[in-house]
Amino acid sequence: MLRQDVIPLPPLAPNPGNVAYMDTETTGLNGGSGTYVFAAAVARPVDCGLRVAQVFLSQPGMEAAFLHALSEELEPADAIATFNGASFDLPVLRTRWVMARMPGELSEADHIDLLTLVRALYRHRLESCTLRMVEERVLGYERDDPMPSALVPDAYFDYLRAGSRDFLEAALEHNRLDVISLVHLHSRLLLRLNGGETGMDAADWLALGRHRFRRGARADGWRALRNATAFAKGDASATAGLLISKRLVRRGSIAAADSLLGWLESSVTEDIRLSIARARLLEWRRRDASQALNVVEAALLRMPDQAPDLEHRRARLRRKLDSGRGRGRGRKRHSREVQLEALIADSPA
Repeated sequence: MLRQDVIPLPPLAPNPGNVAYMDTETTGLNGGSGTYVFAAAVARPVDCGLRVAQVFLSQPGMEAAFLHALSEELEPADAIATFNGASFDLPVLRTRWVMARMPGELSEADHIDLLTLVRALYRHRLESCTLRMVEERVLGYERDDPMPSALVPDAYFDYLRAGSRDFLEAALEHNRLDVISLVHLHSRLLLRLNGGETGMDAADWLALGRHRFRRGARADGWRALRNATAFAKGDASATAGLLISKRLVRRGSIAAADSLLGWLESSVTEDIRLSIARARLLEWRRRDASQALNVVEAALLRMPDQAPDLEHRRARLRRKLDSGRGRGRGRKRHSREVQLEALIADSPA
């Protein structure tokens, strides 16, 4: 059973390319061999809008035909985008593909799991990363859902038992709305990945920078971390600055790392991490224990509530400096004794 229609959709910017967006409905969430996929919606942007096709499993004995129809819908796409598809939709579909003794593979297209991107880029802003929460907090709309997700399997079982279509239609509309949301969500995520979204704060740039570094896009990650640091306020700016300073140290740019930490320390005055990082840098990389002690003592004056974390460092630095002075005095005294012995040996009898 196949439904399809084209709904108006303005051109997506940035353009996601030839992507098929897929959402499935199943008879359970366990994902084992007894879980069937009974509905799948596939949306693909076309020249005149958004083409949405739905494949429905009218009875379990028609599963091979259902999977074949779904495969044909996915086949033209270069990539498949889902929401949590890497952990659920695709493994269940592959299991059903094997159980139905289908030839080959369901699809060989690349996979984009939008949930992974949401967690990387928006987790700090969301109480949870469900699609409903993402729609409300990221896309900015509250869906008038005809049926909660938890009741969708029951609607299919009612259809199989009694042929009831009322709840089934609501379940299929729920599936259709899910896949349309994925199209808009992907567009929004691409905009943020490119750093083109307006109103991004330090926490947003920090999340983007971390994600880009994890993906190997070092130049983009570096730029995002610099943007986060430039806000010069709050935990996110301090964290971004610390990440940059670590990378500067690895490159051997010790003076640049010290300068950055000093600038941040003067702006984000209540973050003990900056003071400790700079004290370590001065002590171990620049070999300047005296300046490291000055940083620790200044931090104690600014943050007396952090004394337990700073006192032991101050005491150790003081011992280190006193020990160094003692060794210096011993070396000078030894030098004078050697010179005096030399003069006595050289004097006439």
